[in-house]
Amino acid sequence: MTTPNSSTFDRIAAPYDRGMAPLERLWLREMRAQLLPQARGRVLEVGVGTGANLPFYPAGIRLTAIDESADMLAVAARRAAALGRDVSLLQADAEQLPFPGGRFDTVVTGLVLCSVLDLKRALAEMRRVLRRPGGRLLLLEHMRPRSRFWAKLVDLVNKPWYAWNGRCHLNRETQRAVAQAGFAIEQVEPRLGGIFRSITARIS
Repeated sequence: MTTPNSSTFDRIAAPYDRGMAPLERLWLREMRAQLLPQARGRVLEVGVGTGANLPFYPAGIRLTAIDESADMLAVAARRAAALGRDVSLLQADAEQLPFPGGRFDTVVTGLVLCSVLDLKRALAEMRRVLRRPGGRLLLLEHMRPRSRFWAKLVDLVNKPWYAWNGRCHLNRETQRAVAQAGFAIEQVEPRLGGIFRSITARIS
């Protein structure tokens, strides 16, 4: 399967974990450890990447995880095997989830919504596959910071950053988009001035 993002993420699959290691030590590992134990029931992770979230899921869930990149999925499969984690891994597009409506109790993303081509459509798909009422959305994302100074700086850097990497937007208003997609935001845990946020939301 080839998707618009596949080749981009295939290229970075091998060095990705090494590149992310400093951020994992500083913030991300702790944020994952706080957020992911909230997952319940049938869980879908959209954009599993190399599987950085896998060690933090609670026992007893039924986990399905997708990614557009076959190379990323291969790394995630090795990590799952090393952890003894039972997970169904599929190559699929976040904007066209291959599941019926109401299939999952929890949908999870980790550093994914910065790079989907159509954020509104991806969130609509996540909402579609969650059960109603009460389906839960757990996000760990980076986005436009809250302070005016840092927001302007990120806006300035975003264009050359996007031109270099071809996928990642530094200044998406992801929290606002989640609310506009029909989710009730229950909790937000910001780090680094709100550049990184973990968000817990439900279908409203």
